[in-house]
Amino acid sequence: MFFLARRPRTCSGELELREAAPADARGIIDIANAVAREKVYNVSEVFGYSEADERSLISRVRRSKDLILVARMDGRVVGFLTLMRYFGGRSPKVQHVGEVGINIRDVYRDRGLGYKMMNYAIDWARQKGYKKLCLSVFSTNERAASLYKKCGFVEEGRRKAQFKLDDTYVDEIVMGLFL
Repeated sequence: MFFLARRPRTCSGELELREAAPADARGIIDIANAVAREKVYNVSEVFGYSEADERSLISRVRRSKDLILVARMDGRVVGFLTLMRYFGGRSPKVQHVGEVGINIRDVYRDRGLGYKMMNYAIDWARQKGYKKLCLSVFSTNERAASLYKKCGFVEEGRRKAQFKLDDTYVDEIVMGLFL
């Protein structure tokens, strides 16, 4: 387990970063749905997994190549990160690439939690033999893009007007990090 003594400004308790357990499923679902309802960070506006689905996924995940990381504070899950084999690992051509996604409960943002989670995942990926990590982010999500750059990711390309948020078309920024 990875514990940090530093506390976010509005939070009490110690931060715990660890691989997800089936008991974390409800917290993951709650965060995913809350972030989806904000309609500005994720493609999906509904997470679409039940608690049972999430428990099953956590139980089945191939821990040698896939990571579901949870951040716990104040007695609950406050964020989660997934690092999964690109394209589901279905092809030997992409076994060296991991795809990253991150969701943090709104009141826990801007406290350094995303940075700590990303660095945990990057170190984990190096230990597991990954050569590259990738992700994508809406061009309007400057806070997340800045975090990814701070962690060493670079922009590899853009898909122009890939998504429509309300009445505005936004680019998808594709980013990568060679390990």
